[in-house]
Order: sequence, then structure tokens, then C-alpha cells
Amino acid sequence: MRPLVIGLCAALVGCVSRGMAQEAPPPPPTSTSTQTTTTSSSSTPTAPPVTSTPSAPPRFRHARPSRSTSIGGPNNGSLEGGVALPERATGLVSNPRRPNATAFYGTAELINAIADAAAVVDRALPGGTLTVNDIGFQRGGPIDHHGSHQAGRDADVLFYLLDAQGQPHPSVGVPIDPEGNGTDYRDLMDPSDDVPLRIDLPRTWRFVQALLENEHALVQRIFVVEHLRTMLLDEARRQRAPRAVVQRFSEVTCQPAYAHDDHLHVRLFCSDEDLGAGCADASPMYPWRLAQIEAAGLAPVAETRARRRSRVVTEAEARASAPPMHESVRAFLDRRESWIVQPHPGRRYCR
Repeated sequence: MRPLVIGLCAALVGCVSRGMAQEAPPPPPTSTSTQTTTTSSSSTPTAPPVTSTPSAPPRFRHARPSRSTSIGGPNNGSLEGGVALPERATGLVSNPRRPNATAFYGTAELINAIADAAAVVDRALPGGTLTVNDIGFQRGGPIDHHGSHQAGRDADVLFYLLDAQGQPHPSVGVPIDPEGNGTDYRDLMDPSDDVPLRIDLPRTWRFVQALLENEHALVQRIFVVEHLRTMLLDEARRQRAPRAVVQRFSEVTCQPAYAHDDHLHVRLFCSDEDLGAGCADASPMYPWRLAQIEAAGLAPVAETRARRRSRVVTEAEARASAPPMHESVRAFLDRRESWIVQPHPGRRYCR
């Protein structure tokens, strides 16, 4: 496996680190493969063929919900009894080159939900693998490059990707444009090693659907750039996903201040058990969750305004400190300016 090269992530704030790399990089794309990459999302295969048959990963064993306790809120919390994401399980890998090396701990509910959803995708659309980046530290608390991820209920997962031939490609943290395309700029100064990629909408949506259908997961938020939210909604309709799931997805998804065009940020509500132990939820609070809390004889607990800050870098700072880049990279960053500004879509639960 080749060493980690940050590449474009050095020039983009919030890039969540590159995913699992191939043993040998693919050859530079031909004109034919480039044309394949720029086709419309409707031509994305629903079940790309398997490219290899790796050895079976170890079976994931669920952690007991009582093992972990999320305390406080996503922006000022901590974690007791943090559960580690396995390095490898059915349909997923934990990225060993994540931005924060030891940030692979979360609540039992979060770790179980991620592993279960990845396994659903592996059964339904075999061939792709989910790569999980930063979750949180074993005891929670501030984490570099994140405003949240402090209470064990936040996780960054990379999009499932396809290569220029429509085959599953190991996930890397590359921004995806409004046409669904991205480029793995391996050497920012050398255009010959650029690798064209495309978001794998069928697998990415199936992962999201599995999360939302998991009654133990209690998904509160999925942060994602607005154009990919639209593409995933379209994919859900193509797959004839249950109406209630599509509606839930439309409510919980927003583009925050950082665009989230290179990954999904998933956040769970406090579990009923943790609500009684000091867990607190950031906004919003949906009617369905309020009804659940009331039925359990509990009361919602709102996160305080106080935040525990971590080290973050602005877009301008990151680009100013980036190494020299070839013309295509600079052109992409200029084009990216058109979608990284946080939109105000007027939806009830998006600020």
C-alpha cells in the first residue's frame, strides 16, 4: 500500500484524509475512460461487478448499548466506555490514515449502526467497501479539524466511488462536483497521475437507507453538500426506496458551513439510556424524536451554547499554504467556490 499523500486535501479545508489506496495506482485515464466518467448519473450501474475477491473479513460483533455513555453534546461533550470501530468488517474498513490517528471510537449505537449499514450494502450490492474516517477519541473531547465529534455520536464516512470504467474504487477523500465527478490529484504538480472518479450513488444511497431504517440508530443529522443531497434523493426514487425513508432523509440532510462534498458526516441523537446519564442533543429536535422521548417517560436535553474549540483551518488559510498545483487543480478549486458557500434552502431544519 503506497504511503499517504495528502494531495488536494492540503488545499481544501475539511478534506477528511484519503481512504484506502490500491497496491498499484491505475494507469492515467484514456480519452475513452474520461468520457465514461462524465456520463450522467442515471447511467451509473445499479450493481457494478465485483473486481476482486478478498479474504472474508472477521465477523462484526455488536457492542452492548450499555457499554458506552455519551455525555454532553457533539460540540462540548465526552465519552465513557468508547467502542472501537473494527479495523475491518463485512463491507467496511477503518481508515488507518485518518486525519486523527486514534479517532475511531464512538458509542455502541453508532459503531453498531455503521457496521450494520455497511454489511447491508455488501449483501445488496457486493463489490464496494465503506471507508470510515474520524469518529472520536476514546474519551471524547475536542478533535483537530472538527467543530464537533466530541461525544461519540459523530462519524465521517467517505463516499463509495467508481473508477472511469464504472468499477468500484477504494474510497479517497476527493470533493465531488455537481455532475457527480471527482479527481484523485495524487501529485498536485503532475497532471499525468490524476485519476478520474465518480460517486457510486447506488451504494452510497443504500448505506444511507440502511442507517435510516435502523430503529436503534436514531439518526439526527447527515451533513452533505447540497448538490449531492439532490443526487441521493434522485437515486432513492430510482431505487423506489420507502417513502418514509426518503422523507426522513430529506429532513435530516443539510449542507453546513463546510461543504461536505468529500464525505458524509453522520450524527446520532442521544439514546434514551444516555439521556438519563447527562447526554445532550444539539438542534434540531424533530417531532418524531420528541414523541419517542415522551413515550419513554423522559425529557429532551439541549446542548449548552458553550463550545470546546479545536484547531481548525479556514478555506483561505488552507489554500494559501498549499503547495504548487497544476492548472487543472487550480481550475477545480476555482470552480468549487460556486458550491462551497453554505446555501439557505428555506427548509425547516436547515439553518
